[in-house]
Amino acid sequence: MIENNWKKWGRSVVLLAALVSSLTLAIHFMNAILERPYVGIYTVSEGYRVTVSFVAPYSWADSANVQPGDTVIRIDGKPAFENRNISSFDMVGQAKSISLERGPSEFTLSIDNGASKWALLFYLISPLAFFMTCFVAVLFLYIRKESSPVVRTLIALLVTVSPVLLEMSANTRHDSWSLRLTSVALVFTLIFLVHFLRDYFSVCGFLLVSNWLLGCLYLCGTLIVLNSCFFTSREVSAYYQQELVFSVFVFGLLCIQLARLYYQIRASEYGRIIHIIMAGFFLAMFPFIALYALPNMIIGTSIVPVEWTTPWTILLPITLCYIVLSSSLIDMSFYIGRLGYYCALSFAATLLLLIGCLGFVQRHLTENPSDIARLGALSFCLGLITLYIKEYMDYRLRRYLHPKREPHQETLNRFLQKSKTEYTLRHVELMLRRAVLSELPVQETALFVVNRDGSIRQINRRLEKSMENIQITFDHAYVLKRNEIGFTAVLKGERDRKVILAGKWMKPGRGLNFDERMWLETLINYARVVVDNLYKMEGLMREFNNLETDRKKIPQAMNRWLFTISEQERAHLSRDMHDTNIQDQLAIARDIDAELKKLSNPETVRRLSYIRERILDNAEGMRKMIREWYPADIFRGKLDRSLDALFQRVNLTADFHLETQVENAPHTLTKECALCLYRAVQELLRNAIEHSQATHVRLNLVYEATRCLLNYQDDGKGLDEQMIVPFFSTTGLPGLISRVEGLGGNIAFRSHIMDDYNNGLFVRIKLPMN
Repeated sequence: MIENNWKKWGRSVVLLAALVSSLTLAIHFMNAILERPYVGIYTVSEGYRVTVSFVAPYSWADSANVQPGDTVIRIDGKPAFENRNISSFDMVGQAKSISLERGPSEFTLSIDNGASKWALLFYLISPLAFFMTCFVAVLFLYIRKESSPVVRTLIALLVTVSPVLLEMSANTRHDSWSLRLTSVALVFTLIFLVHFLRDYFSVCGFLLVSNWLLGCLYLCGTLIVLNSCFFTSREVSAYYQQELVFSVFVFGLLCIQLARLYYQIRASEYGRIIHIIMAGFFLAMFPFIALYALPNMIIGTSIVPVEWTTPWTILLPITLCYIVLSSSLIDMSFYIGRLGYYCALSFAATLLLLIGCLGFVQRHLTENPSDIARLGALSFCLGLITLYIKEYMDYRLRRYLHPKREPHQETLNRFLQKSKTEYTLRHVELMLRRAVLSELPVQETALFVVNRDGSIRQINRRLEKSMENIQITFDHAYVLKRNEIGFTAVLKGERDRKVILAGKWMKPGRGLNFDERMWLETLINYARVVVDNLYKMEGLMREFNNLETDRKKIPQAMNRWLFTISEQERAHLSRDMHDTNIQDQLAIARDIDAELKKLSNPETVRRLSYIRERILDNAEGMRKMIREWYPADIFRGKLDRSLDALFQRVNLTADFHLETQVENAPHTLTKECALCLYRAVQELLRNAIEHSQATHVRLNLVYEATRCLLNYQDDGKGLDEQMIVPFFSTTGLPGLISRVEGLGGNIAFRSHIMDDYNNGLFVRIKLPMN
């Protein structure tokens, strides 16, 4: 225990140290971005002549209108060809001023950090959003006290990758820390990603990479980082050849292993996880690969600047956190499924907005297409976000926006709960009538049974006059039909008859709103299930009635199932009687006690006291009935205690002498077998009290290795076994026979035993213990 606490404490210290370090680096990189300008001038030298070859987009040079082909004359007052950065790296590093020559004119520009709004977006806001996403995800995992190896590896990955975009932005400012630490992010991000996916799928029983291969990756990555940080000159050069080659190798290895794993588990639920990973990686990396990297490799230039592709990388940490916390967070598949619908709505609204704006300001589309495109993109994104926010707010404010929705749901729940104990169409009609009249503007409802020949029978005859104008036909389809008079719906359809629910609108009436229509359709679907089960139950009971003439026709499994249902009903009735009837009786007795203290008339006090005693006697009688119906000790594995309580009750009420010899029940005795023994003893003693006219009863219960033996003997008038009816029952001696035979046992009845008694009844029950 102490060792585990030390491990948890150590992991917490390491995590907090990593978070503090990551936050410190992020603050340092942000200061570098804000204080140092990104000059963005790349040159080519021809002798003493230095010419601008490329101007980086969104840099200081781009905002200062420096153009390729301009000649660099001086940097900070010194000749350009003497500048070390130009001679070594063909680029302008940090400087305060630069003199340029363009054609016949020469001009000097002061280099400052006045960045444009797009530069702030791509070099500061977007990297900061990526860092905050990773940082918040790590804090969320830490606060939830996630301690599995998968989560620990994910935390290491997020801490490593969180400052990478800020490092890249600081790289362009030639920050020394970013120039060296970028190597760590490039190498260990992919290693931690492989480690995370290996741990994630190993929990599911799948091996992505071996421990040996993972160890080799860590070793090679560590050597590359040490070489890059301590043995490689990092002044202004941001080219990481070893890191890029290693990253490409690890990424290729990861893709191959994921593809191999996908073909193994694509048919299982885990295939969906790989789909999510592939979708997240595709959306995060596709803009960079398709719009920047591939065009550079093929045509030598990019379609969009690399800065435009960086905001999409925020999807990478979101994807990784989602596959770990999908059960704790929102159901993303639900919201992704609505994305297409919301995009269509947002696009339509954006189109109308643009048309309205262009018509209002009376401008043509070609006059300023970039501003119109930005307005359209902003409107589309805001519309999409607004729709999702609206859905969330609708859910949070549902009690105020839809005050009747919760009562509607409660009515449906009550209908389902009450339908469990209703077994006739008349009762179902009463429940439907009560539900519909309480929630809808309906005057009356009724159930009809329509035969193929056109004859109609109304379940409740008292409602015939109020339902006169409703059209009921056998050809009614299953869909809900509404007209100006009322509505009709088929609840049960058979070849020769249909059960139809009809309702009549209240006058003056109104149409149903959307919630009411949905509620009515749901209620009808529930009622269809109830009525269908009702008819199936009636058919099953008819089959049972056909089998009742001979209990031997009923299979043992069916016997056991029927007695299980019987015991469940007894338990249900016992709980209801205890929680309602007895408590009501006791509440009345307490009210009488309170009134007795206020009365002074002796006769009234005497009468109320007498009523109070009768109420308490009734409550005690119901308690005895509950104990007979539901011997709770048996379900706790205490058959002996239940039998002792039964014997005590019999001795108090019977007029015969009861002699018992009961062994302690073994632990291997099942609850089903114990309940059967208890019901057998209970029925035999009840029969002795009511019918045997015995003066002495002997009962013996013993347990052998695999079976129980119960012997009953009395000196009463005996019993003719032929008089026991062969019908199936769950009570009486026929029920006892069915119960014993249902558990694979047998029971024998004999009279006139020549033993201590010259006449009477002898019963032997043999019951397997398992």
